[in-house]
Amino acid sequence: MLAGTGDCVLNLMPGGNGRMTIALIVMGFLGLSVWLTMEPGKYRSLTLILLAFFAVRVVLERLRSR
Repeated sequence: MLAGTGDCVLNLMPGGNGRMTIALIVMGFLGLSVWLTMEPGKYRSLTLILLAFFAVRVVLERLRSR
């Protein structure tokens, strides 16, 4: 937060939470789009598993860098 302005600022530096937040939001949006647009079956499941794998990697990398 900026002092006195009330604006929210994402820290996009390598050590900040901004990159992780944006990556997880994008992966969540992609997962929702896959769920709503692809037919149920092995391709949708594989796509969701891959997105979940990348989301876990993003979180683990953030935890490792602390």
